[in-house]
Amino acid sequence: MRLLSASADLLLTLTLALGPLSAQAPPTAPIPAGPTDLAPSAPTAGAGQLLVAPARVVLDMHKRTAELNLSNTGFAPGTYRIALIRMEMNEEGGITEQPFDTTPGAVNLAGLIRFSPREVVLGAQESQTVRLQVRKPADLPEGEYRLYLQFRGLPPAPEPPDPGQPGAKKGLSIRLQPVYCLAVPVILRHGQTAAKLALADLAYDPADRTLRFRMNRAGNQSVYGDLMATWLPRSGAPVTVSETTGIAVYVPNATRKTAMPLELPKGLAALGAGRLKVTYRLPPAEGGTLLAESFLDVP
Repeated sequence: MRLLSASADLLLTLTLALGPLSAQAPPTAPIPAGPTDLAPSAPTAGAGQLLVAPARVVLDMHKRTAELNLSNTGFAPGTYRIALIRMEMNEEGGITEQPFDTTPGAVNLAGLIRFSPREVVLGAQESQTVRLQVRKPADLPEGEYRLYLQFRGLPPAPEPPDPGQPGAKKGLSIRLQPVYCLAVPVILRHGQTAAKLALADLAYDPADRTLRFRMNRAGNQSVYGDLMATWLPRSGAPVTVSETTGIAVYVPNATRKTAMPLELPKGLAALGAGRLKVTYRLPPAEGGTLLAESFLDVP
């Protein structure tokens, strides 16, 4: 059975950088496709030829430092620029970059984390460590703070065209180069933090075989875990019909709209009478504790 995996915690983007204008249109390689399925619960996450481990960092009063291991898995050298950025989540789980709040009295988010180095050049199959350290001011309010450590792959410098090359055509051309960008969340918890989560408004649409519901979060801490939907027929054994790993509801969001496409058991065209059970648990690496559970009766 196919199990779905998705992530709202890790961001991978692919943009196109405009190369220089030239008098010749050199042949260009196809743009490589980035991963379409990322799961931060896995030990690594990739952007192009770059692997980063771990894919999520949580710091608190007991853990003030961390290390990220960067590995170039390709066969060509790569240069990666590293920066701290701010990103926020909407109710649908989308994450977008936002400017830092510089109004008087606002917490200086960028100043909470120190990291080194700021740029990494990795040869083929090489690795390097990036070190992070907490820098909390004495008057930091209690709560949770989140940044993202961004790794932006720099495109290689293009080779200048040879105007004397036989058969070269005159004119202007634009060469597009892919630029990979990966962002790893860095979460800092200061003082007493806690969160509760409830699964609400469950609804199943048999037309597209999708289960939709809300994840309602309360407290001053984000939640992060794995969702599972199980079909409980009136007769017969329970069947797992969908799994989604690495789902977060971030502070300050109080709710997140979620949709889980269901994979019905072989030979079953539609759900019969029974119940759908949805559970939300911590990842197995963090103990797998049950955080929320809800049921939906299917007539």
